[in-house]
Amino acid sequence: MRKRPLGQNFLVDTAIADSIIELADLKKEDDILEIGPGKAVLTQRLLPLARSLTAIELDPKLCRELENRFKNETCSFKIIEGDAAKFDYSSIKPGFKVVSNLPYYAATHIMKKLIHFGSRIQSMTLMMQKEVVDRLTAEAGNKEYGSLSVYVQYHCQVERLLEIPNTAFTPRPKIDSTLFSLKPRPQPKVEVQDPQLFFKIVNAAFFHKRKMLKNNLKAWKNNFKNEHGQICLAGIDLSRRGETLTMSDFANLANYIYSSNE
Repeated sequence: MRKRPLGQNFLVDTAIADSIIELADLKKEDDILEIGPGKAVLTQRLLPLARSLTAIELDPKLCRELENRFKNETCSFKIIEGDAAKFDYSSIKPGFKVVSNLPYYAATHIMKKLIHFGSRIQSMTLMMQKEVVDRLTAEAGNKEYGSLSVYVQYHCQVERLLEIPNTAFTPRPKIDSTLFSLKPRPQPKVEVQDPQLFFKIVNAAFFHKRKMLKNNLKAWKNNFKNEHGQICLAGIDLSRRGETLTMSDFANLANYIYSSNE
């Protein structure tokens, strides 16, 4: 695939852009953040619908083009030149919505950072590589299910919205994309006593996906029990693999270990 210096694949399909705007469910009083506006196919559709639009763009040349193109807009428009993966989202007024075709080079990192600031965000309508969205929407038992699935679903409600072919972009990537929404949860999906321990266990369980839990969770071997000839932890058979555990199962493991070690 021919690559741009900054790893951007620009959305050029106007029909797809119209569908994205419709699915984002925007209101006139919304403050919107767009990451990686590129050639402004989404930007020009967002401006008439928003109270304010802030765009973060890494490419200095594109920043200047966007500033000149939209300098007379009635909507409050601000372009920030910078790396969205390093940006401090607490600097934006709380209650904003995100609509973005995330740049491939750092899409997952940017999404995680947005989730970290989820209490300030109403909703996120994001476009990412289909294979990544397959992972973050997967349920227990699915081969795509992993630590990313648990992390995203713990913090947000996730919904797939639209499958987007690679022909909608230039340069054309080798893979298709998916539009999806994230709505930050007021409270996490499961109740855990120690979130840091919870995610430490989740990450360990998936570190070697084909290994059984009794191998991946050796750090907590002192908590293992032998029940009817099976090695168990919190009543869960550790001959299972991480991909078979629901989020509630992981919460039970974390809470059991937390209580046992108090």
